[in-house]
Amino acid sequence: MTYFVQPNSSSQDLAGAINYILANLNTNFNPNFGTGIVNSTNTTATATNGQTTAYLYRYLDIAYADNGSGSSNFSSTPLSTNSFYGLRNTNTNVYSTNPADYVWYQINNTFSGGKALWYQTFGGLQINLVVATSAPATAYQQVPNGTPIDLTVVSTATNLQGRSGYAISTVTLGNTPATYTTTGNATFPPDNTWGGSEHWVANPPSYTASENVYQIDGIYNPSTNLTLWASPYLATLKVGSLSAINANLGTITAGTLNAVTVNSSVINSSTLNSNTINAATINSASSFAGSLTAATGTFTGSLSAATGSFSGTVSASTINSSTINSSTINAATINSASTFAGTISAGTINSSTINSSTINAGTTPPVIDSVNHTISSGAGGLINPNGTFAFGTTSSNIIDDGTGVYLNGLVLGGTNATSLLNLPTVGAYYNLFNFTVTKVASTVLGASGSIYFNTNNGTTSAYAISATWGLYLYNGSTYTLLQEFYHVGATYQYYLTSPGLFYSQLGSPFSYQNIFNQNTTQLSVGNYSLVASTINLSNYSSIGTSLGQSISATIVNANSYQYQIG
Repeated sequence: MTYFVQPNSSSQDLAGAINYILANLNTNFNPNFGTGIVNSTNTTATATNGQTTAYLYRYLDIAYADNGSGSSNFSSTPLSTNSFYGLRNTNTNVYSTNPADYVWYQINNTFSGGKALWYQTFGGLQINLVVATSAPATAYQQVPNGTPIDLTVVSTATNLQGRSGYAISTVTLGNTPATYTTTGNATFPPDNTWGGSEHWVANPPSYTASENVYQIDGIYNPSTNLTLWASPYLATLKVGSLSAINANLGTITAGTLNAVTVNSSVINSSTLNSNTINAATINSASSFAGSLTAATGTFTGSLSAATGSFSGTVSASTINSSTINSSTINAATINSASTFAGTISAGTINSSTINSSTINAGTTPPVIDSVNHTISSGAGGLINPNGTFAFGTTSSNIIDDGTGVYLNGLVLGGTNATSLLNLPTVGAYYNLFNFTVTKVASTVLGASGSIYFNTNNGTTSAYAISATWGLYLYNGSTYTLLQEFYHVGATYQYYLTSPGLFYSQLGSPFSYQNIFNQNTTQLSVGNYSLVASTINLSNYSSIGTSLGQSISATIVNANSYQYQIG
């Protein structure tokens, strides 16, 4: 509503000012800024003439309940058990379902037997409420269910209904056509009717510093099912939001604040839009667009500034800016197309380019030891402008100190040397190497050495030996064959007078290596053993006849190893 008008003001502004005068001819009252009540008959709607109240704010929500706190059977429609109705006066057209938002009044008996709440608005944000089974007079309308009543609309005998529409435009809208007619009570004029590519909606939309919100007012006639709209005007010139060339204020608490310059010690607002704001502290739940200059203080909310500066501390869930220059920024997310100078402490940084002399990550960033090619102190990450870097701790790290890239403490493993291991029994398992896997990663396992097969007899030597044996992986419950070896060949033969036996021997080197990774089977965390076992041993005469002599196997000079990288 407009409180100040000039000779060339529009008819809508003149009507709004007249309504305000009608509501405030008697100034001997103390308005309640919490409930919005300016003056009331102090009766309920069950009185003979009902309840008449003047309010501060535009919209009135009406609810129903069984008790005086609204906690029992709260409803947006009158139930047969309801004996109370609640009134809530605000500047928002969003209906509240919170009983604590309402001032509750008791009626005689309950809303049973067809009783309903009827209302008539007089202008000047005044309304009369009556409980009845039918309209007390032709200008009365039944209270809508779950929909705020617009107190700026004057009730008429023909039940004409006021409507409003809102649109965003970056240009000034025209004033022709002066009126436009649409069909129904939910339609709006087409886009670009007044030349700004505007699109009309029922509720005021969010907008940025480069945009303006326009409003159109219409009257819907139920008898013709038509809405007659007047030409648009700037919604920001309404007192629903405050506009001023200069404003020097102490503490501002407002839904929307639009101004060229605002100077204040404290500003609390859901939305701030201004070219320049100077304040010690700014608390905003929504967004700010423009130039923000503050010597000290904090900003909470969403900060969007195409140009300008902020001096102090910014604590915000999201900061969007073409350029950010600050000594310190604390934010969950920073999105910047250009540059930032200073120190960033943030959960997430999204930027096309990060340009910084040094990037440190960690409470105490690492220090590079160029002599020993490791981290001498600290932990975390370090990137220097010359390309050197360090990541990790003093015990496990990867660094580039300018002479090369070095990996420290990230190789885990062990080795074992076996000088002699007898395999006397076929099918039995004999341990070569025990090792532990501490994490799931690529594991290299290997072994190499020599194996000898021996047989002896008191009458003849074996001309040839055939032997099969294998290396197995044991995990504490299961033996898994890793590699099978097969040896066959003529033997080395000799005779010992004491103890008078003919000896035959076949020897051969062996080598095994495997990488357990995601392409095969990664080893789980646990203890393992590399073991050996003979599978089949045979010896033969010079004509190929099996001699059946006993054969022993011995592994000598074996080296086993296991390690992980990463």
